Amino acid sequence: MDERKLNGALFAQMCAEQQDYRAWLMTLPPDEILDHAAEFAVREDILVELEAFDLPADQAAALLASPTSLADIYREWGKADTHYMDDIRDVIENCAEDMADRSRDRPSVLEGLKRPAQPGPERKAPRSPSQER
Repeated sequence: MDERKLNGALFAQMCAEQQDYRAWLMTLPPDEILDHAAEFAVREDILVELEAFDLPADQAAALLASPTSLADIYREWGKADTHYMDDIRDVIENCAEDMADRSRDRPSVLEGLKRPAQPGPERKAPRSPSQER
């Protein structure tokens, strides 16, 4: 089988594996589904990435030989040293910096709290309990 057909067969097999995984998840109570949500999302990302490129024929054939190639790849991903949390931190810092830059360009709502109180209608002081007798 040529490289393109091997990769197509591998992708189809992994999609079917993900469909089975999804069907299994849907039999679980909601709190257990949430326990597997990150795994489901990463497995989806693996499929997206696999669809974007072709593996060499020998590698595609090796993965295709496994009935759980998607689960195999997910397990390997779990062992890998990723920079996921560093990426999250970078996005948080960049977002906060962008928002802070935009807020510097417009007056802050806190500025209104720094101004002296404006004169308004006279108000009577509330009556104390001793005055009500």
